[in-house]
Amino acid sequence: MFDDIHWRWKFSRLYKCTSPCLSPLQHLSGRNVLAWLSKFSIVRDQHRTGTVAVAASVHAAKKALPEYHRSVGFESRKSYSQKIESGFFDKYLSGSSILEIGYKGGLNDVVPIVPQAVGVDLDYPGYNGKTLPFPDESQDAIYTSHCFEHIADYKHALRDWFRVLKIGGFLVIVVPHQHLFERRRNLPSRWNLDHKRFYTPASLLREIEEVFAPNSYRVRHMMDNDLGFDYSVTPLGAGVGCFEIEIVLEKLKQPVWTLDDGTTRDYPAGEFHTNCLERKHGFFLETDFSTTDICPIFGPYVPLAAGDYEVRYFFEAVGIGGQELEAPIVFDVARDGGRRVVSVKLVGPAGAEVMRHGALSLRFTNDSPDSPFEFRVFTSCRLRVFTSGRPFQGSFRFFGVSLARLWPER
Repeated sequence: MFDDIHWRWKFSRLYKCTSPCLSPLQHLSGRNVLAWLSKFSIVRDQHRTGTVAVAASVHAAKKALPEYHRSVGFESRKSYSQKIESGFFDKYLSGSSILEIGYKGGLNDVVPIVPQAVGVDLDYPGYNGKTLPFPDESQDAIYTSHCFEHIADYKHALRDWFRVLKIGGFLVIVVPHQHLFERRRNLPSRWNLDHKRFYTPASLLREIEEVFAPNSYRVRHMMDNDLGFDYSVTPLGAGVGCFEIEIVLEKLKQPVWTLDDGTTRDYPAGEFHTNCLERKHGFFLETDFSTTDICPIFGPYVPLAAGDYEVRYFFEAVGIGGQELEAPIVFDVARDGGRRVVSVKLVGPAGAEVMRHGALSLRFTNDSPDSPFEFRVFTSCRLRVFTSGRPFQGSFRFFGVSLARLWPER
């Protein structure tokens, strides 16, 4: 087995002979060299076959790895070597289907960010500058550097870039930093009049959060790249070094649930309204049916997000025993101040059995997110349910409702 010192010596001799091909390795040393060689099948057996086998392995490696002196876009070049060494490209841009948006940057002698990437600029066939001519979920990664700030309709751009990304794919966005590149508070840019927006990490994240639904992505990398930046240069002088923000988003398969907006919870009786019942107890509203009010219990008027819901009413029929319901009791869900969405009428022996159980559920769909919803109990309603007398001899205690969002099955 060759030890580390032997490999250093052997590789140094090989490097002197083939340095143009092995230039990516000049930044590696010791066991990192050994790991690199091992990765591309340069092992002891190949060592015995001479430099021909080694050169062949290096040639294969050059196809798989970005080259240190690759002629990528002007800003990307500044930290290209650092991204190779840190594993950035290997982690985020190693897939077989990769796009670089706006890769030319006004230059003609540039190539896409990694060897397998397709460069997309305004002259790309089928590209209208807005919608990419690629199928949905067809790309492993999208890279764009110092391009996003030039796009007026950033929301459409983000949505379309995400459209073509596969689940698990990466969107890499690099933009000039307001505090490093622009070094001024407000537009216009002193250095590029086509810049539509200035960016800080916070403002870039804010635009991303405006466009993408929660849990449709995760931020996997974000940093201020000031590699080699000269802080001695004043705002009136052109910046030196890197002056940008990097962010990497991973596209996720969205879960079936969305964020809780605080409306799907328990609503106790104290949050409900009544025009005829005395609030003798803090935990429930009670009626003995002596009142003929149209709707003794209603509320609490909450706006709900669009979707499917289940509301569960909790109550107690005090003294019902074996009685039947002689008159109906109606539970319903209404919106917009009285428009009924769903209801159930309890009467007779079946209704009495539900009352003895002490709970019932109603399901409904909300397709009007701005409408206030209420949950009501009718014991006598001249407009909807005609009753005479009391439903049973006893009293009805209402404890409140529990509202739950119903999510589709995966």
